[in-house]
Amino acid sequence: SVFNLNSKQTGVIFMANDISGTIVALMIANYCSARKVRWIGVGMLVVFLSAVIPSSTTLFAEYPQPYNDTELDGAVLAVVAENSSNTDIGSLPDVQRKTISRGLCNETRHNLGGDVAVGKSSGSFEEEYALNNHKYYFMFVLGSVLQGIGNAFPRVAGATYMDEIFTQKQFGIAISFLYVVTFFGYPAAMITGGYFLQYYVTLNPPPGVTTASKEWVGAWWMGMFFPSILVFIFSFLVLLFPRQMPAASKVLQEKVKRGITTAQEKRTELNRSLGEITRDMFPALKRLIKNQALNCLIVGDIFLFISVGAYSYYPKLYAKIFRLDYKSVGRVMGIANIIGFGTGLVGSGLLMRLKQWDPKDLQLVYAIISALAIPFTMGSLHYCPTDTHAGVEVSYEQVLGASYNATSLPTLIGECNKGCGCTTAFYTPVCDGNITYFSPCHAGCSEVVMDENNTLIGYDYCTCTVSGTALPGVCGTTCPTTLWTSLAITTTGTIVGFAGFAAHAYIYQRVVSEVDRTLAQGVRSSVTRALGTLPAPIIFGWVIDKFCTVWRVSENGTQGNCWLYDIDSLMWWFIMLRVAMRTLSASCYFICWWIYPESNKKGEEADEMGDKDATKDEEERKLTQNND
Repeated sequence: SVFNLNSKQTGVIFMANDISGTIVALMIANYCSARKVRWIGVGMLVVFLSAVIPSSTTLFAEYPQPYNDTELDGAVLAVVAENSSNTDIGSLPDVQRKTISRGLCNETRHNLGGDVAVGKSSGSFEEEYALNNHKYYFMFVLGSVLQGIGNAFPRVAGATYMDEIFTQKQFGIAISFLYVVTFFGYPAAMITGGYFLQYYVTLNPPPGVTTASKEWVGAWWMGMFFPSILVFIFSFLVLLFPRQMPAASKVLQEKVKRGITTAQEKRTELNRSLGEITRDMFPALKRLIKNQALNCLIVGDIFLFISVGAYSYYPKLYAKIFRLDYKSVGRVMGIANIIGFGTGLVGSGLLMRLKQWDPKDLQLVYAIISALAIPFTMGSLHYCPTDTHAGVEVSYEQVLGASYNATSLPTLIGECNKGCGCTTAFYTPVCDGNITYFSPCHAGCSEVVMDENNTLIGYDYCTCTVSGTALPGVCGTTCPTTLWTSLAITTTGTIVGFAGFAAHAYIYQRVVSEVDRTLAQGVRSSVTRALGTLPAPIIFGWVIDKFCTVWRVSENGTQGNCWLYDIDSLMWWFIMLRVAMRTLSASCYFICWWIYPESNKKGEEADEMGDKDATKDEEERKLTQNND
């Protein structure tokens, strides 16, 4: 809301990451094969830039005025509350006049005198900063584009580089460790990002603004900028790596011995010209397209990544359905994800060590694991009871017992507040009984009530509330038991789902021939990002916006972010869409197991028995043929 972005615009930012990553991934797989480690270092430098550019908006952006609902200007408001009819608002300084104007019924304030006209948008001065900040939207898009490009280098070239320096058994362990490090980055980012939000965005908060203030904007940029410094430093260390590690020759000898490749083929791969790489790409792509098992895996991953794309909206949804601030959301989701990802990946490694799996059987195990994880997705349907907003879920007439003869259809502007000039420019909820009102203005409140310490207690002379008064904030409270129950269910699903992650990575290494592995990784990355992770934020962003009940609308009619949602309908369709995608994904994995050709088991016996046992079996086979 600081930059006045709606869910679709946020989705475009995520989409820009995937578009750039999709394009670059396929290029890396073909044209960077001979200089993998160098391009990984370059990619890290690009990631550094992708964090610096959005973070730099802090130097130019505008932030809310120093206003606090719980710590108002006591001296001025005490006068208004005590003898409002004798108060000349026009004689007050600008900041104090705006403080009084904000949120109260404009009709009454206009009658008090001064230059505040009826219909003046309550809260319009606070929305100015968000409208001005909207022009920095392109900087977030540019940062996302660079992030997609930078991440594509280690994602594709990194796995290929590891395949050249680890034996087949070592590669399984190494790739598991890579996923552990990668996925621990997400919850670590949530925790550190939530921690930095306790500091003001400019590191110098205005007087009177605290973390409890609605005007508080946390230092969101720290979670991007400081880790990027480490990326910048390590990028130069990676650039110092040799073109081939010493272990590469040993790995090559093993592959040559097993007939996977030849020394000449490897030299050709490392020394191909740009034209040769281009000519060799199309025959290889043709082989991959004809590989039905690979195609089923990729289609399954597309549906899986669409479902996973919903995670980008979970912090926003958890803040709504559990009434948490974003700092608390980052902390609880970070802890839950660390437990889920960590335990699942450890279990994934243990699964691989149970026995020497052949790829077809391992694919069946992974398909079963994917199916078992589906029911746990519905754990997010267990959330706090939703708030009832007057003028949204119920009409003012229903709240007041049909005191007016107007229509009973819920609308924010009713008979009780139609002369107040209320807008949806700023959301400052107040409560009366169990009914929440969008703002003091929408509750028809004309005066404030303060204690002896000049601290706001509530609002008085409210024409839309039953009691005639209102208290700051929403009526609902947090529900920690429900929160932790929901997190326990979803975290269990994360553990189950990630228990097959290493197996899935291993299957991708076996489903194609040795020479096509790098290109297969590039094709997989490009296709799944183009058709999975790229449209996912747009799809789920559309679902979220579809159930918006109150939009932010400025004085000039510009629509901004959404304030209120039909939570029950939103969560149902949101989760059911995820369940549908996970079901289609698991179905594709079962189909892959069914059509997985037996010929893809080639070389697995050598993995199971070791070089000596493999040589012994070959000698026995030749002896038997001679006897026949």
